[in-house]
Amino acid sequence: MNGEWLENRYRLIEKTFTGKAWSSFRARDTVLGTEVEVDILFVETERLPVSRERMREILNASLRVRGPHASPLFAWGEEQGHFYMVREAVAGSSLAEVLGHTGSLPATQALEVIRAAVEVLSEAYGAGLCYLGLNPGQILVDAFGKPRILRVGYGWILEECEELEAARVSSYRAPETDGGREGSRTSDVFALAVMVGEIIPEGLETEGLRLLLERATDPLSRRRPSSPRLLLEELEAVLDPEGQEGTPAADVRGETPLSRTGEADWDFSENDFTQPEEPVGKRPPLRIRRIIQMLAGGVAVWALFAAVSGLLGGGKDDAERSPSKVEESLTLPDLQGMTVEEAVETLEEMGLNHATREAPSRLWSKGTVVAQEPEPGTVLAAGDTVLLVISKGVEEAVESTRESDAGEQPTVSQPTSENDRDESPPLPASGRTAPASPMGPARESAPCAVASLSVRNGPAPLYVRMDGDRSTDADGDIVRYRWDCGDGTVLEGKTVQHVYDPPVIPSRFLVVLEVFDSRGHVGRASVTVEVY
Repeated sequence: MNGEWLENRYRLIEKTFTGKAWSSFRARDTVLGTEVEVDILFVETERLPVSRERMREILNASLRVRGPHASPLFAWGEEQGHFYMVREAVAGSSLAEVLGHTGSLPATQALEVIRAAVEVLSEAYGAGLCYLGLNPGQILVDAFGKPRILRVGYGWILEECEELEAARVSSYRAPETDGGREGSRTSDVFALAVMVGEIIPEGLETEGLRLLLERATDPLSRRRPSSPRLLLEELEAVLDPEGQEGTPAADVRGETPLSRTGEADWDFSENDFTQPEEPVGKRPPLRIRRIIQMLAGGVAVWALFAAVSGLLGGGKDDAERSPSKVEESLTLPDLQGMTVEEAVETLEEMGLNHATREAPSRLWSKGTVVAQEPEPGTVLAAGDTVLLVISKGVEEAVESTRESDAGEQPTVSQPTSENDRDESPPLPASGRTAPASPMGPARESAPCAVASLSVRNGPAPLYVRMDGDRSTDADGDIVRYRWDCGDGTVLEGKTVQHVYDPPVIPSRFLVVLEVFDSRGHVGRASVTVEVY
């Protein structure tokens, strides 16, 4: 097909991958004059692992993923009954090739790859994608060692259509995706855990990380954690301990503060050791030390007697009650993604009560648990109550967003430059300046900020597009837009996007838009975003 055209815009130059079901080409976008890559599916619709309608939904969602570690999808279409996808041309080697030569990655590089994967997963979930089917073949490492994720959202479909590719990535596929079925967020956690076990250097796996990887690769999806960030946080504690408060860097390598300090702190000689920093003259006299030792021995004998007689341990009744307390301790599992019936059954089997509330969701189907309180892993006692947030479905989420946007009234404040502060008259609701006084010219006023959000509530991770285009300035031009997302992130630009994935849900964030005109005047608007 070299030399052929797609939509009379993309001219195919060279084939870079040849398969029975699909092929990739280096191509030229004749409209923009740039080089791109094109994936073309040659299989019939009935051979796709998803329906044609679902394929279109996935590709439309993939268009919205624009993170720094995602190779973006520029366009897609159908020509002669076949799907084609136009994406960014990226140079480098796949992670699968790198691992084939090295067997693992240096600690810093391994951590960077997993961080990039988790970031792209969050972006994808926020755009409406719930399964990426990650594997080392989808991760490209450039000449500078920077990872990029290819074919976000639809890569697994291409792989499942090609028998050899499907066999190559089968070890990264969760059991529930066997046969080319579409997975969920826990399926991505499974794939990510398999990759973590492959890329981290040998000998750096801690007991905590090992247990988490075992849980993440459990054959039953409901037993796995639903957030890939748990893997990232545990990996950061292992590979980047200097970033963890109170953890010395060398502890990961099995060193202890004693073994690192050496003879400067401790002096071992003739089976004895002393601390040179403590002068011998400061030690108590021998007689006083013997008295202290005798008193300590008496206290120890009394404690032993009290423990045996029940005085120290609280008596026989307490001893009988303590095991029952341990037996009543229950660890709350991850219920996200279950149907409400499955979640309620699980809680009842554990002896826990439940309460439910419904909420609109763009990500989860109707009747599915989208959040829980308290969070998974919390230790509870029998009879405690767990709050379940149940999805009302995609249709309810869209309708809720429309109603929310229709009734949105942005907040506008009037602080301007220091010279005008506390002197400027209030802005009219329309955003125009007040009429000039007959006694003199009109005062300069602050711009009117209007913050428009694509969605103001939803399940985590929540993708939000923020637009300040409706902001106005009656007597000048707006030269700067500043967004405070409320979670520590500050963005610049008229239109920005952000993904909210808080560690604790539900959470609320106050989004504040500040617009600045050429004279330094400032207008503000604020909107609340709720993540559950």
